[in-house]
Amino acid sequence: MNENSVASYRALNPENLDRGNYANSLTEEALRVGLVTEVQIDKLKMDLMTCLSEVIGLYTKNESTSLKTHTAEQLAASMMYSIDTYLLSLGDPMEALKVLMERKPLELYGKGTLINQKHHDDCKHLFGKARFTRLKDAGEQYDRTLDKYFPYYLKHYNAKFAAHDKIYINLKLGKYKLSGAYHIDGAVKLLKMIVLLNAGTNADVVIKVPEEQSGGEE
Repeated sequence: MNENSVASYRALNPENLDRGNYANSLTEEALRVGLVTEVQIDKLKMDLMTCLSEVIGLYTKNESTSLKTHTAEQLAASMMYSIDTYLLSLGDPMEALKVLMERKPLELYGKGTLINQKHHDDCKHLFGKARFTRLKDAGEQYDRTLDKYFPYYLKHYNAKFAAHDKIYINLKLGKYKLSGAYHIDGAVKLLKMIVLLNAGTNADVVIKVPEEQSGGEE
């Protein structure tokens, strides 16, 4: 990466960075302000293609050389989501750019996968608490959310090969509208909100969380 001035760093406009397409928008912005070159971008693209080949090898266990186009596209999306997850966890665009340009994409993919696996584990824990404290007569969408949507999502989520998968929710609890499409980190926040609302002072719960099963991060 070019060692440009503080003025160039300040020109890295956060408003041009897309959290949903972080690595791509970060490199585009860095190129715009002269922090990286076209040659460096081309090398990164080649490195990402190599990383995708390695991810595909992990997925197929190196037993197949052919893969459906849709599956390859999904693996690529999952890979980039995991890389973005790690870059965003650094909390600073300049640090994220440095890491992206200097380290192997497979390393970033691995670290992002660990973060998303932690989110998945947190989701499963919070989902258990949400079901223990579920509300009576909260409506059909509430019941579907806890009995159908989340069980399916948590069962099929895969931090290695489907990290970008979303859960689609249409839910309103009291004055809170919780509808939307949630990635795994958003699903954690959603379940925290459901647990909080389930345990509200006006909640009519079916079963309270046993004392020994409460605890952990909220």
